[in-house]
Amino acid sequence: MASHAALAVTAVRERVSRLISTPVSDAEALKICFTCATVECEALLELSHSRVVRTEASTHARLLAITPQEFDLLLRDEGFTNIRRFNLTAALAEDEADPERQRQLEAVRVALKLTLNEPQQRVLWESGPRVRMRVALAILRKDSYVDCLEHALGQILKSDLRLVEDLRCETAEIGIDIIGISALISTVCSHIVT
Repeated sequence: MASHAALAVTAVRERVSRLISTPVSDAEALKICFTCATVECEALLELSHSRVVRTEASTHARLLAITPQEFDLLLRDEGFTNIRRFNLTAALAEDEADPERQRQLEAVRVALKLTLNEPQQRVLWESGPRVRMRVALAILRKDSYVDCLEHALGQILKSDLRLVEDLRCETAEIGIDIIGISALISTVCSHIVT
């Protein structure tokens, strides 16, 4: 793991150990922090964690939430060894075969239609499932989603930000795929530290 990503994992581990009374692995600490940064975190925590962890994480969700800087350090290419990058890409490619994930990614693609017409952003989007995962997780963040989108794709055209906000509002109305998003977060976190 690259030194900056390792420092981010250490910061997450220390934050979780300070605020959660139950010892958890590094992958679980990351999962808690990614979940706390995501919309509908209460439902995600309920699905994936014990009552004690869920209660403490809910109480401290704002402090536990993965920061935009950590999001970038942990998910950029330099944060992964070659084998981890390969394994995560394979796992995410399998995840993208799911019809619900395809629907979600198509909605994201439509919301970013002008941005993804830009050569650099289009190349990044089409480069593989890790970039699309970063974008999908960025859009599902409670806050700082524009920063995280820009970490994943570079500059986002202002005209698309309204469409992204519309997508976020639509997602808030109909809800997220709790099981799918929980699985996606688990997949990502397990590949960051294994």
